[in-house]
Amino acid sequence: MRVERPLTRRGLLASGMAGAAVALAGCAARNQRPSSAARVRTIPFQLNVQGPRNASVNALVQQYVDRNFNASHRGIRAVYEPWGNMPAVISAAVAGAGPYVISGCCNDFATALPFLAPLDSFLRRDNIATDIWSTGQLQTFRQPAGLYGVPAYTAAQPYFYRQDILDELGLSYPDPNWTAADAAKLWKACVADKGGKHRYGATLDVSPGFIGEGAFLLHGFGGAFMDQTGTKCLFDLPGSIQGGQWAFDLIHGGVATNRGHWPGGELAGMWLDACVFSEGAGGAMLSAVNNLGSKFKWDLIPYPRWPVRPATAVQIDFYGLNATVPPADHDLAWELFRFATVDPGWTRYVMRLTLQQPALLSQWDEWETVVRAAAPVLRGKAIGYWKQAAVDGWGYGLQFFKYAPLQAFQIIATTWTQLWNRQIDVQTGFRSIAQQIDALEQADASVPTPGAQEIIQAHRKLLQQLRGMFA
Repeated sequence: MRVERPLTRRGLLASGMAGAAVALAGCAARNQRPSSAARVRTIPFQLNVQGPRNASVNALVQQYVDRNFNASHRGIRAVYEPWGNMPAVISAAVAGAGPYVISGCCNDFATALPFLAPLDSFLRRDNIATDIWSTGQLQTFRQPAGLYGVPAYTAAQPYFYRQDILDELGLSYPDPNWTAADAAKLWKACVADKGGKHRYGATLDVSPGFIGEGAFLLHGFGGAFMDQTGTKCLFDLPGSIQGGQWAFDLIHGGVATNRGHWPGGELAGMWLDACVFSEGAGGAMLSAVNNLGSKFKWDLIPYPRWPVRPATAVQIDFYGLNATVPPADHDLAWELFRFATVDPGWTRYVMRLTLQQPALLSQWDEWETVVRAAAPVLRGKAIGYWKQAAVDGWGYGLQFFKYAPLQAFQIIATTWTQLWNRQIDVQTGFRSIAQQIDALEQADASVPTPGAQEIIQAHRKLLQQLRGMFA
């Protein structure tokens, strides 16, 4: 039987992946004792890795799983699957299969929710308090019936900014206590058109058709996405409208754009001199080390001080338990979930693998030490702003309404596109969003919310009907 040699620092760097952090993780990898396939049951689960998806990284992750989970579970081999690919995950869940632990991002959570099991009983049983994670991110995953997910990493986003461009323009670096007015003024001064290319002052994490992480602006200006019960839309609050107006004035004025404006990965626009201030989380640190590195003069700074309260965008990548797991494997699924989310080993490993921010608040000081040691270019950079926003709970992500969440999301997306294309003004658009969503909520409030198993059965029935139609 041919046994693969474990990947090493030399082998990993030869695969074309940059970054000393990856090499640190590679040094710890080991192979496991081979087992007969006839005696081993394979259990798929997803892990969130904010970095290159290639054979080398996949092999390193599986080696970690083999050494730290499979070695102590005789007859079981948990196999890592990359996070995302929600259509395939849901198709498998409908069929009563799929990964035991599900990981996705953004509106993936609403799509996956009918197939996720509530976590509260497991957390209580093992005496796990939810304050080990950022409170801002947990808001996204709370539903009336309980908590259905936890963050894959603490994704509060500071701004990366190009100090060398500010130097060329004769502009002072912003003070960490800068205000929204300070930011707008500075970003406008950065705008330029050169060689047929437009340079933006900053990114704002909103897009045509998707408010996404831009929901934080509503809170910063004194508004909110919804009330605490998740049954009333608050886009029509004066603060919500003011936050939207501030953002769209900059977008329509050519001062700000969304983070997905450039091809080639996160922060690629800064590397191409297309933007001066750019938000980033998750894989942004590795991207900054690789794309900005020592080629440019750059640093980090927190979001501006908004008129009412501190607020920062968060990405809502999550981990959840697959509700279609056979009852006999519920405890095994929970063990895998704990392995990925609660126990510090995996988050400690992945921060060395890709410089990814930890999900556990207790690991922030360790993260700063690790990434500075792994990437010397980060020494002297103000990377601590990630920690402050996460620990203080300043992150506000996308939330989903109690009734008809996907329909409500579509209303927001449609109006957001109209706003982006200047087909409607902010005040009219935001009030329309609130009116339409509240009408949805009132219509559905008298209808009991089905449980996960009921929805799964409905999906199975629909799938059978479709198969019959297209047979």
